[in-house]
Amino acid sequence: MATAAKKIVEKAGAVLALSPSDILIGDRLGAFHPDKALALGQLMAEDGQIVPIIVRASGPRAAAPWTLIAGHHRLEGARMVGLAMIDAIAVEAGADALQIEAMENAARPSRSPLERASFVRAIADAAEARLKEQHGDLSPEQIAARARWDVMKAKASGVERDNDLVDAEAEHTRVNFTRVYGWRDEVAAAIGMSIESVKKDLALHRALIAPFPALWRELATHPTIGENASALREIASIVEIESRRALIESLIQAPEMTLAQAMDGLALKAPKAPPASGATKYMNNTTSNLDRLSAADQARIAPEIVKTMKPSALLALRAALDARIEQEGIGA
Repeated sequence: MATAAKKIVEKAGAVLALSPSDILIGDRLGAFHPDKALALGQLMAEDGQIVPIIVRASGPRAAAPWTLIAGHHRLEGARMVGLAMIDAIAVEAGADALQIEAMENAARPSRSPLERASFVRAIADAAEARLKEQHGDLSPEQIAARARWDVMKAKASGVERDNDLVDAEAEHTRVNFTRVYGWRDEVAAAIGMSIESVKKDLALHRALIAPFPALWRELATHPTIGENASALREIASIVEIESRRALIESLIQAPEMTLAQAMDGLALKAPKAPPASGATKYMNNTTSNLDRLSAADQARIAPEIVKTMKPSALLALRAALDARIEQEGIGA
Protein backbone atom coordinates (compact mmCIF):
# COMPACT_ATOMS: atom_id res chain seq x y z
CA MET A 1 0.00 0.00 0.00
CA ALA A 2 2.89 2.33 0.68
CA THR A 3 4.35 2.26 -2.86
CA ALA A 4 2.12 5.04 -4.17
CA ALA A 5 2.76 7.08 -1.06
CA LYS A 6 6.53 6.87 -1.56
CA LYS A 7 6.13 8.23 -5.08
CA ILE A 8 4.17 11.19 -3.73
CA VAL A 9 6.94 11.95 -1.21
CA GLU A 10 9.03 13.13 -4.15
CA LYS A 11 6.87 16.25 -3.96
CA ALA A 12 7.99 16.88 -0.35
CA GLY A 13 6.70 20.17 0.98
CA ALA A 14 3.44 20.12 -0.96
CA VAL A 15 0.20 19.95 1.03
CA LEU A 16 -1.65 16.69 0.36
CA ALA A 17 -5.28 15.81 1.08
CA LEU A 18 -5.27 12.38 2.77
CA SER A 19 -7.92 10.16 4.26
CA PRO A 20 -7.46 9.93 8.07
CA SER A 21 -7.98 6.17 7.80
CA ASP A 22 -4.85 5.96 5.61
CA ILE A 23 -2.57 7.24 8.39
CA LEU A 24 -0.99 5.06 11.07
CA ILE A 25 -0.18 6.40 14.55
CA GLY A 26 3.00 4.98 16.08
CA ASP A 27 4.78 5.72 19.34
CA ARG A 28 4.34 9.32 20.50
CA LEU A 29 6.47 11.58 22.68
CA GLY A 30 3.54 13.50 24.15
CA ALA A 31 0.35 12.65 26.01
CA PHE A 32 -3.06 12.40 24.34
CA HIS A 33 -5.98 14.60 25.43
CA PRO A 34 -9.30 13.34 23.94
CA ASP A 35 -11.15 16.57 24.78
CA LYS A 36 -8.50 18.62 23.00
CA ALA A 37 -8.65 16.36 19.94
CA LEU A 38 -12.44 16.66 19.77
CA ALA A 39 -12.27 20.44 20.08
CA LEU A 40 -9.71 20.63 17.24
CA GLY A 41 -11.83 18.32 15.11
CA GLN A 42 -14.89 20.50 15.61
CA LEU A 43 -12.91 23.64 14.75
CA MET A 44 -11.60 22.04 11.56
CA ALA A 45 -15.11 20.93 10.62
CA GLU A 46 -16.50 24.45 11.09
CA ASP A 47 -13.64 26.70 9.97
CA GLY A 48 -11.37 24.46 7.93
CA GLN A 49 -7.91 23.16 8.77
CA ILE A 50 -5.23 25.84 9.21
CA VAL A 51 -2.11 23.80 10.11
CA PRO A 52 -1.35 20.59 8.17
CA ILE A 53 -0.21 17.46 9.97
CA ILE A 54 3.17 15.92 9.05
CA VAL A 55 3.45 12.37 7.68
CA ARG A 56 5.90 10.07 5.97
CA ALA A 57 5.37 7.10 3.68
CA SER A 58 4.95 3.81 5.56
CA GLY A 59 6.93 0.65 4.87
CA PRO A 60 5.77 -1.79 2.17
CA ARG A 61 4.15 -4.15 4.71
CA ALA A 62 2.40 -1.48 6.76
CA ALA A 63 -1.36 -1.54 7.24
CA ALA A 64 -1.73 1.99 5.88
CA PRO A 65 0.25 3.98 3.31
CA TRP A 66 1.14 6.87 5.64
CA THR A 67 2.57 7.16 9.15
CA LEU A 68 1.99 10.18 11.37
CA ILE A 69 4.96 12.25 12.53
CA ALA A 70 3.32 15.35 14.02
CA GLY A 71 -0.31 16.41 14.52
CA HIS A 72 -1.72 13.58 16.64
CA HIS A 73 -4.57 15.64 18.12
CA ARG A 74 -5.54 17.10 14.75
CA LEU A 75 -5.64 13.64 13.16
CA GLU A 76 -7.68 12.06 15.96
CA GLY A 77 -9.98 15.10 15.99
CA ALA A 78 -10.62 14.68 12.27
CA ARG A 79 -11.54 11.04 12.90
CA MET A 80 -13.81 11.91 15.82
CA VAL A 81 -15.91 14.32 13.78
CA GLY A 82 -15.85 12.18 10.65
CA LEU A 83 -13.81 14.39 8.31
CA ALA A 84 -13.22 12.60 5.02
CA MET A 85 -9.87 14.29 4.31
CA ILE A 86 -7.11 16.00 6.27
CA ASP A 87 -4.30 18.23 4.96
CA ALA A 88 -0.81 16.83 5.41
CA ILE A 89 2.79 17.58 4.47
CA ALA A 90 4.92 14.55 3.57
CA VAL A 91 8.60 14.35 4.51
CA GLU A 92 11.22 11.97 3.22
CA ALA A 93 11.08 8.43 4.58
CA GLY A 94 14.57 8.78 6.07
CA ALA A 95 13.67 11.82 8.15
CA ASP A 96 14.09 11.58 11.92
CA ALA A 97 10.44 11.31 12.97
CA LEU A 98 10.95 11.83 16.70
CA GLN A 99 13.19 14.83 16.13
CA ILE A 100 10.62 16.45 13.80
CA GLU A 101 7.83 15.85 16.32
CA ALA A 102 9.97 17.24 19.12
CA MET A 103 11.07 20.35 17.23
CA GLU A 104 7.50 21.14 16.16
CA ASN A 105 6.11 20.79 19.66
CA ALA A 106 8.76 21.82 22.20
CA ALA A 107 8.31 25.58 21.89
CA ARG A 108 4.50 25.55 21.89
CA PRO A 109 3.22 27.30 25.01
CA SER A 110 0.16 25.03 25.14
CA ARG A 111 2.28 22.00 26.00
CA SER A 112 2.21 20.75 29.58
CA PRO A 113 5.57 20.93 31.42
CA LEU A 114 6.10 17.17 31.20
CA GLU A 115 5.26 17.02 27.50
CA ARG A 116 7.69 19.86 26.85
CA ALA A 117 10.33 18.01 28.89
CA SER A 118 9.75 14.93 26.74
CA PHE A 119 10.18 16.95 23.54
CA VAL A 120 13.32 18.75 24.81
CA ARG A 121 14.85 15.42 25.83
CA ALA A 122 14.22 14.11 22.30
CA ILE A 123 15.85 17.18 20.73
CA ALA A 124 18.84 16.84 23.06
CA ASP A 125 19.19 13.14 22.21
CA ALA A 126 18.95 13.91 18.48
CA ALA A 127 21.69 16.52 18.79
CA GLU A 128 23.85 14.10 20.75
CA ALA A 129 23.40 11.38 18.12
CA ARG A 130 24.25 13.75 15.28
CA LEU A 131 27.32 15.04 17.09
CA LYS A 132 28.60 11.51 17.69
CA GLU A 133 28.49 10.95 13.93
CA GLN A 134 30.97 13.79 13.48
CA HIS A 135 34.66 13.08 13.97
CA GLY A 136 37.10 15.69 15.19
CA ASP A 137 36.71 19.39 14.54
CA LEU A 138 35.40 20.05 18.06
CA SER A 139 36.21 23.30 19.82
CA PRO A 140 37.92 23.30 23.24
CA GLU A 141 34.58 24.26 24.82
CA GLN A 142 32.84 21.32 23.20
CA ILE A 143 35.56 18.91 24.26
CA ALA A 144 35.50 20.24 27.83
CA ALA A 145 31.70 20.09 28.07
CA ARG A 146 31.63 16.51 26.78
CA ALA A 147 34.41 15.45 29.15
CA ARG A 148 32.67 17.02 32.16
CA TRP A 149 29.38 15.40 31.22
CA ASP A 150 31.04 11.97 30.84
CA VAL A 151 32.54 12.32 34.33
CA MET A 152 29.19 13.35 35.83
CA LYS A 153 27.35 10.48 34.13
CA ALA A 154 29.90 7.98 35.42
CA LYS A 155 29.38 9.08 39.02
CA ALA A 156 25.57 8.98 38.80
CA SER A 157 23.79 5.70 39.49
CA GLY A 158 20.27 5.59 38.06
CA VAL A 159 18.26 8.75 38.56
CA GLU A 160 20.65 11.30 40.04
CA ARG A 161 19.39 14.24 42.06
CA ASP A 162 22.74 15.99 42.18
CA ASN A 163 22.64 19.69 41.16
CA ASP A 164 26.11 19.46 39.63
CA LEU A 165 24.85 16.74 37.29
CA VAL A 166 21.90 18.91 36.23
CA ASP A 167 24.21 21.85 35.49
CA ALA A 168 26.69 19.66 33.59
CA GLU A 169 23.97 18.09 31.44
CA ALA A 170 22.43 21.48 30.62
CA GLU A 171 25.80 22.90 29.59
CA HIS A 172 26.59 19.79 27.56
CA THR A 173 23.22 20.10 25.79
CA ARG A 174 23.73 23.83 25.12
CA VAL A 175 27.07 23.08 23.46
CA ASN A 176 25.46 20.34 21.36
CA PHE A 177 22.65 22.68 20.25
CA THR A 178 25.21 25.29 19.21
CA ARG A 179 27.24 22.74 17.30
CA VAL A 180 24.42 20.84 15.57
CA TYR A 181 21.68 23.45 15.09
CA GLY A 182 23.75 26.64 15.09
CA TRP A 183 21.79 28.09 18.01
CA ARG A 184 23.50 30.99 19.74
CA ASP A 185 22.33 31.73 23.27
CA GLU A 186 20.10 34.60 22.20
CA VAL A 187 18.52 32.50 19.42
CA ALA A 188 17.86 29.61 21.82
CA ALA A 189 16.29 32.00 24.32
CA ALA A 190 14.05 33.52 21.63
CA ILE A 191 12.51 30.10 20.87
CA GLY A 192 12.15 29.18 24.53
CA MET A 193 15.25 26.98 24.69
CA SER A 194 17.57 29.00 26.94
CA ILE A 195 20.03 27.04 29.07
CA GLU A 196 17.91 27.71 32.17
CA SER A 197 14.70 26.42 30.58
CA VAL A 198 16.52 23.39 29.14
CA LYS A 199 17.99 22.68 32.58
CA LYS A 200 14.51 22.65 34.13
CA ASP A 201 13.11 20.47 31.33
CA LEU A 202 15.88 17.88 31.54
CA ALA A 203 15.62 17.78 35.34
CA LEU A 204 11.87 17.08 35.08
CA HIS A 205 12.54 14.37 32.52
CA ARG A 206 15.15 12.72 34.72
CA ALA A 207 12.94 12.77 37.81
CA LEU A 208 9.42 12.17 36.47
CA ILE A 209 9.57 10.73 32.94
CA ALA A 210 12.61 8.44 32.66
CA PRO A 211 11.87 6.48 35.88
CA PHE A 212 8.12 6.20 35.25
CA PRO A 213 7.48 5.52 31.53
CA ALA A 214 4.09 3.97 32.28
CA LEU A 215 2.90 6.78 34.57
CA TRP A 216 4.12 10.16 33.33
CA ARG A 217 1.50 10.67 30.62
CA GLU A 218 -1.30 10.27 33.16
CA LEU A 219 0.50 12.72 35.44
CA ALA A 220 0.86 15.14 32.50
CA THR A 221 -2.91 15.13 32.00
CA HIS A 222 -3.82 15.33 35.72
CA PRO A 223 -6.49 18.04 36.09
CA THR A 224 -4.69 20.02 38.82
CA ILE A 225 -1.05 18.90 38.64
CA GLY A 226 -0.41 18.35 34.93
CA GLU A 227 -0.14 22.04 34.01
CA ASN A 228 1.42 23.17 37.31
CA ALA A 229 5.19 23.37 36.79
CA SER A 230 5.93 24.31 40.39
CA ALA A 231 3.92 21.35 41.69
CA LEU A 232 5.72 18.99 39.31
CA ARG A 233 9.09 20.32 40.47
CA GLU A 234 7.99 19.72 44.06
CA ILE A 235 7.21 16.09 43.20
CA ALA A 236 10.56 15.84 41.43
CA SER A 237 12.33 17.08 44.57
CA ILE A 238 11.30 13.93 46.48
CA VAL A 239 14.63 12.12 46.70
CA GLU A 240 13.47 8.54 47.25
CA ILE A 241 12.27 7.13 43.94
CA GLU A 242 9.70 4.77 45.46
CA SER A 243 8.20 7.65 47.45
CA ARG A 244 7.99 9.61 44.21
CA ARG A 245 6.26 6.67 42.53
CA ALA A 246 3.77 6.30 45.38
CA LEU A 247 2.95 10.02 45.23
CA ILE A 248 2.39 9.95 41.46
CA GLU A 249 0.21 6.84 41.70
CA SER A 250 -1.81 8.43 44.49
CA LEU A 251 -2.48 11.53 42.39
CA ILE A 252 -3.46 9.47 39.35
CA GLN A 253 -5.86 7.29 41.34
CA ALA A 254 -7.54 10.34 42.94
CA PRO A 255 -7.56 13.14 40.32
CA GLU A 256 -9.55 15.43 42.60
CA MET A 257 -6.80 15.33 45.23
CA THR A 258 -4.40 18.25 45.62
CA LEU A 259 -0.65 17.76 45.86
CA ALA A 260 -0.66 18.84 49.52
CA GLN A 261 -3.35 16.27 50.35
CA ALA A 262 -1.49 13.49 48.53
CA MET A 263 1.77 14.33 50.26
CA ASP A 264 0.08 14.49 53.67
CA GLY A 265 -1.54 11.11 53.05
CA LEU A 266 1.90 9.58 52.42
CA ALA A 267 3.64 11.61 55.15
CA LEU A 268 5.95 13.18 52.57
CA LYS A 269 7.65 16.53 52.65
CA ALA A 270 9.64 18.11 49.83
CA PRO A 271 13.22 18.93 50.89
CA LYS A 272 14.00 22.60 51.22
CA ALA A 273 17.22 23.92 49.75
CA PRO A 274 19.36 25.82 52.24
CA PRO A 275 19.13 29.57 51.66
CA ALA A 276 22.07 31.12 49.86
CA SER A 277 24.18 33.46 51.92
CA GLY A 278 27.12 35.81 51.54
CA ALA A 279 28.81 36.02 48.15
CA THR A 280 26.77 33.09 46.78
CA LYS A 281 23.51 34.95 47.42
CA TYR A 282 24.72 38.08 45.61
CA MET A 283 26.15 36.01 42.74
CA ASN A 284 22.86 34.14 42.28
CA ASN A 285 20.89 37.38 42.23
CA THR A 286 23.26 38.97 39.72
CA THR A 287 23.33 36.08 37.27
CA SER A 288 19.57 35.58 37.57
CA ASN A 289 18.90 39.23 36.76
CA LEU A 290 21.32 39.24 33.82
CA ASP A 291 19.69 36.10 32.41
CA ARG A 292 16.37 37.95 32.23
CA LEU A 293 17.81 40.61 29.92
CA SER A 294 17.90 40.35 26.15
CA ALA A 295 21.22 40.26 24.31
CA ALA A 296 20.70 43.90 23.27
CA ASP A 297 20.07 45.01 26.87
CA GLN A 298 23.13 43.12 28.07
CA ALA A 299 25.25 44.84 25.43
CA ARG A 300 23.85 48.23 26.44
CA ILE A 301 24.72 47.85 30.12
CA ALA A 302 28.08 46.10 29.58
CA PRO A 303 30.08 49.36 30.12
CA GLU A 304 28.24 49.95 33.41
CA ILE A 305 29.07 46.43 34.57
CA VAL A 306 32.76 47.01 33.81
CA LYS A 307 32.69 50.26 35.79
CA THR A 308 31.42 48.46 38.89
CA MET A 309 34.23 45.88 38.79
CA LYS A 310 37.09 46.33 41.25
CA PRO A 311 40.44 46.98 39.52
CA SER A 312 41.91 43.75 40.86
CA ALA A 313 39.17 41.77 39.09
CA LEU A 314 39.53 43.41 35.67
CA LEU A 315 42.31 41.11 34.40
CA ALA A 316 40.26 38.05 35.36
CA LEU A 317 37.26 39.54 33.57
CA ARG A 318 39.30 40.19 30.42
CA ALA A 319 40.72 36.66 30.42
CA ALA A 320 37.24 35.18 30.81
CA LEU A 321 35.87 37.36 28.00
CA ASP A 322 38.73 36.45 25.65
CA ALA A 323 38.17 32.75 26.30
CA ARG A 324 34.39 33.01 25.76
CA ILE A 325 34.81 35.05 22.56
CA GLU A 326 37.19 32.43 21.16
CA GLN A 327 34.88 29.58 22.15
CA GLU A 328 31.87 31.23 20.52
CA GLY A 329 33.82 31.97 17.35
CA ILE A 330 32.80 35.64 17.27
CA GLY A 331 36.27 37.21 17.32
CA ALA A 332 35.80 38.63 13.81
